[in-house]
Amino acid sequence: MYFQFPCEKCSKKLKVRDENIGKKVRCPYCHHTMLVKKPETPIIDTSIDVSTSTSATSSVKTSGSRGGKKHVSSGWADGTEVSLSKSCVIAIGASIVFLVIMFPFRTYYLGELFWARGWVPFALVFLMSWSASILVLKYFKLAKQKDSMLFDTLPTDISENISEKTVLKFIEHVKNLPVDPRESFLVNRVLRGLEHFSVLKSSSEVSSRLQSQSEIDATAVDSSYTLLKVFIWAIPILGFIGTVIGISAAVGGFAGGMDKAADISALKASLGNVTGGLSTAFDTTLVALVMSMLVMFPSSSMQKSEEDLLNWVDEYCNENLLKRLKESESGGGGGDEKDHRRLIQRTIDKAMADHHAELQTWTQKLEGIGSTLSQQVMKSWEKIDDKLRAQQEDQLNKVQQVIDNLTTQHHSVVEQMEAVEQKMTELQAAHAANLEKMNGEATEMTEAAGVLSQSFNGVQQGLNGLNTVLSDLGEKQVLIQQVELPRKRWGLFGSSRKVR
Repeated sequence: MYFQFPCEKCSKKLKVRDENIGKKVRCPYCHHTMLVKKPETPIIDTSIDVSTSTSATSSVKTSGSRGGKKHVSSGWADGTEVSLSKSCVIAIGASIVFLVIMFPFRTYYLGELFWARGWVPFALVFLMSWSASILVLKYFKLAKQKDSMLFDTLPTDISENISEKTVLKFIEHVKNLPVDPRESFLVNRVLRGLEHFSVLKSSSEVSSRLQSQSEIDATAVDSSYTLLKVFIWAIPILGFIGTVIGISAAVGGFAGGMDKAADISALKASLGNVTGGLSTAFDTTLVALVMSMLVMFPSSSMQKSEEDLLNWVDEYCNENLLKRLKESESGGGGGDEKDHRRLIQRTIDKAMADHHAELQTWTQKLEGIGSTLSQQVMKSWEKIDDKLRAQQEDQLNKVQQVIDNLTTQHHSVVEQMEAVEQKMTELQAAHAANLEKMNGEATEMTEAAGVLSQSFNGVQQGLNGLNTVLSDLGEKQVLIQQVELPRKRWGLFGSSRKVR
């Protein structure tokens, strides 16, 4: 239910729901924030006439932010659409700011996710920023929509009922509100209903027109999230593209290093390329999935809020507009003229009924075709996704086999290195033994040299003595004779030897 609540600052009467009691609201006229309190008695001021209300509204509107702008009629409600160019410019600026903030952390893992993983993270940041800018702009539009819900669009000061005589006054009052009807679902809906009633003079026709307008508004809200849904779909796809790029780089780097498998350093470099490609593959997928979730939850929450607002507008129109529409009774010549006008309108409506039915049939056919196309597109994407997953699994299996082969070769090389090391140890031990043996022989040779030196010294002394004797003898001759010694007999059988 709704009740009137006066603004504390500008004293304008507002239409407030029971759910807002105890909450703070902002006046759509003077933008003053206040606490809603339900009055004990209804506020009914019959002393205010239409001219006073119109002049007060005009004075408030003149002092407001919108100046003296006056709207002629209702139009297409763009209270939910946002400018794509404006949101794109904001997204570009936000992406640059975010990347600049991450630049000092490029040596850490968080910075490497955006600066060392190719071009995919930059595209992900841009789509994330674009989605966030769209949601922020839609949030401000939603806040403005909620503020416009406090307008008393159909004040009882003009009349309790809305009839053919008072409907123009209500239209003038709605047009004088300080808001563009195209920026508010409520004001646009009420203005359209009043204009339809001023022409059709039938509450049932107004009800059907308002129902059509409700469907149009719901379609507009749903279509405003088309780009966000595309971004939510595109962000994980970009992550999968980064995964394919990383795995391709890993396999390519390993294939180039297999030609130099005999070189340990080249093999280590190729393994570094493989791990770098795999890190790019998995990190881009991680960033894409996280960003998709960060976009999906606020988008769903915002869409639910706008749908709740539309339900609120439907309830307002049912409770405050349709209930107060009063058709005038026909009488006299004027009544006959009105009957003829209604008969003409009904004839036109009946003639257009077939066209409306045909249009509805085509609409249903188009919806069926769109549903079929959507299902086929989803099936195609599922097949593509399955193929991509199968290719990823095959590539991962190949990489795993390559890593296993490398591990086996590494173990073989390690065993060969251990055998070589063992042989080197044995050679070192043999060399040490030979050195020890050579040291012993050198010691013996040193001792033999000492003995020889002593012998040579004795010979030298003998030669010196001989030289002395020869000097003493001078010209004397020394005769050396050989004397035969007598034989000495040994034994019993007369064996003998000469004794010299």
